Amino acid sequence: MMSNNLYPITYWYGIRKEFLSRERLEEAREAGFNLIECAYDTETNLRVLALCAELGLRANVQDPRMSIALLGEPGWEAELDAMIADYRDCPALNRFFVRDEPTDDYFPTLGRVVDYLHAHDPVHGEYINLLPSVAVMPLERYQAHIDGFLRTVHPQLLSYDHYNLMWREVPALDKLPAARVSDENRKRNGWEGKLFEAYDRAGYYDNMEMIRASAARAGIPWMTIILLVEHWGYRWPTEGEVRWEAFNALTYGSTGLSYFTYWTPGANHSEPWSYHNGIILSDGTRGEKYEIVKRINRELQVLYHGLVDPLPGESKAPGDIRSEAVFHVGAETDETVKPFAGYKHFRALDGGRFTVGFFAGGRMMVTSKDHDAPQTLCITSDTPLVRLNKATEVWEDCAGTVTFAPGDGELFAVKPL
Repeated sequence: MMSNNLYPITYWYGIRKEFLSRERLEEAREAGFNLIECAYDTETNLRVLALCAELGLRANVQDPRMSIALLGEPGWEAELDAMIADYRDCPALNRFFVRDEPTDDYFPTLGRVVDYLHAHDPVHGEYINLLPSVAVMPLERYQAHIDGFLRTVHPQLLSYDHYNLMWREVPALDKLPAARVSDENRKRNGWEGKLFEAYDRAGYYDNMEMIRASAARAGIPWMTIILLVEHWGYRWPTEGEVRWEAFNALTYGSTGLSYFTYWTPGANHSEPWSYHNGIILSDGTRGEKYEIVKRINRELQVLYHGLVDPLPGESKAPGDIRSEAVFHVGAETDETVKPFAGYKHFRALDGGRFTVGFFAGGRMMVTSKDHDAPQTLCITSDTPLVRLNKATEVWEDCAGTVTFAPGDGELFAVKPL
């Protein structure tokens, strides 16, 4: 749905209705968001879509009439017809939101509604977000979950969430670092003086690979939602951890990214989740993550264009993200990842723990799997390489040794002859 000249970046839980304004949408655009969540009443949605069109933004629309269609009550087709008629001519419309995290038994209902949407508005697709693998275990069952969704619902996009940046209470800190748990969360839950360690729940890479491979077999794009807001057992991510989430997704070939959340849900949404420290705080002020996300989103666009645009000296037209393979440097004892053992011109990768994605056009995207400390990667190839400088947006000769900031991602390519 989105234009190929932008990497789609969106969010969950957007601007609260009482704060809605042109300036607030400009604020989201300034942070690097180009796809807005539009989840209000119909009149407000249309007003936001008009503003988005003026600002060069797109929007996914969540309309109240979708709930009626999902219930299958008499006249649900007329409700969808009216919904489509209200929005179909809005230039900012991207997709219609249908459902979040459905279970298998709900797929026939989704299939009925999605087929109707596709038949009556073939221009604008649907948006449905799937459960993570940890909610549908074991992995064999999760693969059947994905397959059943694709077979029954006929989606045009595969989306899922999997948050693995966790914390747990410990009597004393040992090998793992302390988790970031905000003072607000400590006071709210009576945790003053307690120790919490940060750990990364297993299954993250397995889940991403299953979605990536399933989308490739189905011939549709995929995207993921990454953790941003502190809540429940999920810790307050550092900049290195947010980078690790975002750049891992791109390394695996994700064709879009969503943050959970943009606006921090207020008290009426907090129990039992206890949300804190989103990009925008619940009172409307910018949190510390605003500038962090702004930097990351800018770099994502630079890397995206590096993946799809021709290199200097190449005559081909820009294309789409085309992931060929993903490997890992450094063991993952709890995941079934593929170790790197050479790929095309790239002979060896040494020096630490990295995720490595190969793309059409001789591109190699690498993300550091250490989101807490810098790492150095040594690349051995049988042909000269270039590296995309994210600050200057210029391809530069690469000697083969590159230092990564915590959780950072870098893009390399075979140098054109």
